[in-house]
Amino acid sequence: MPRSLHRLSSLEVSRKRKPGLFADGGNLYLSVSNVHSKSWIFRYSRNGATKDMGLGSLNAVSLAQARELAGEHRNQLANGIDPLAKRGAARQQAATEAAKSITFREAAETYMRGQEPGW
Repeated sequence: MPRSLHRLSSLEVSRKRKPGLFADGGNLYLSVSNVHSKSWIFRYSRNGATKDMGLGSLNAVSLAQARELAGEHRNQLANGIDPLAKRGAARQQAATEAAKSITFREAAETYMRGQEPGW
């Protein structure tokens, strides 16, 4: 039986209330929590381990955007790139760049100004 993509419709997504994971196809899932919050999950296996990658809440990411993101991540997997590792590396790079943008002197002066009222 062939796997199908785009099993969920916008109306179905908005009506889901029962907690669980609901497949849209192509490793994309709608996750509904016990408190009825909804988010998108990209689920894949790499080296025998199943990984869940959050794509964002339903309020921030539409069904169409989630499908597009899932497609990008499937392409990365096809090219031998782990999407979670790539996102982690990008976050680490951004944190490193942010840390480099402030000097020790600026950090120390900011800290002293913040602590001064309690001294």
